[in-house]
Amino acid sequence: MKNNGKRILCAALAAALAMPLAACSTEQPESGFDEKLPWHAVAVSYEKLDYKVAVYNTEKSESESEREKIADGTLTFTLDEGAEPGYTTLDMSFSVKYIDNTEKAGVDAGLTDAITSHVVFEANSLAAKSMEKTVTLADRKDKTNLSYKVTADYFETHKATMLYTKQDGAKEQTMDLPRNAARDNEMMFFVARAQGLSASSSTNFKMINVFDSFISGEVAEYRIAVAGGSERAVDLGEWVKDFGIKAAEGENVAIPYPVNCTPTTLTINADKHGPSYTVLYAKDSFLQGEAEHKKLPVKIDYSSYQNAKPYRHTEYVLAGCSFTK
Repeated sequence: MKNNGKRILCAALAAALAMPLAACSTEQPESGFDEKLPWHAVAVSYEKLDYKVAVYNTEKSESESEREKIADGTLTFTLDEGAEPGYTTLDMSFSVKYIDNTEKAGVDAGLTDAITSHVVFEANSLAAKSMEKTVTLADRKDKTNLSYKVTADYFETHKATMLYTKQDGAKEQTMDLPRNAARDNEMMFFVARAQGLSASSSTNFKMINVFDSFISGEVAEYRIAVAGGSERAVDLGEWVKDFGIKAAEGENVAIPYPVNCTPTTLTINADKHGPSYTVLYAKDSFLQGEAEHKKLPVKIDYSSYQNAKPYRHTEYVLAGCSFTK
């Protein structure tokens, strides 16, 4: 992996939300988007998605029965079509706390890491206008704290900046960005959601990873392949009934309120790449009043490796949502 846990001092989730997949993209046409975007439910839509986060140590085994939980956290995506005329904003807030157990969590034991980001993009074309992201890592013994902030201006200055925020004397770095329309890494799960998804779907899009760009010294624009899989139902809890999800019929059902999903993998489309993301996008619409939101990413998971061996597994599971401010 190009930007793995080592680079950010075992803060696996900070690395993951920076999309730590490494490969060179191949040129091909980008797939189109839904005529009506899945979050565009009313004239000016709003969407808040709250997730429970769990991190597991998988050095012993990757199986669910043997992996060891080492951290809990929260993740929230807030999408707002009315925050800026003609544009949509997407805010992300993430925090994870590792358990206070040195044996399981290693150097991360008892520590908390956090990430926030804010992206502005065109409401219809999904072209990114601007992005800012802050990664705040806890201090770790005998390690340099690589907390950082990155920004990108895709429409006006066409420049990106990066600053290591907890290093004395660190200077802000600047890089030129392409002048053509671009999508930012922080939009990844939503850009994939806006494309056609089915059991046999195969789509792709390009995105710029600003963090990777500064690490490599050149603009890192990746092409992401999005592949759909066979439909399956997941159990998010009884709360989904308040959003139009119907109860299962019959007795002794395994999932009382099943949410039918299209399992989807997001991978850099090249011969060599890091671990893929698996995202379960809901086939069932979520309803709240007049608002009908489609293809919600209800579960996101990925695995991390160190020296080609299983290291961590991370899951985000939707725990609640709202379509009104």
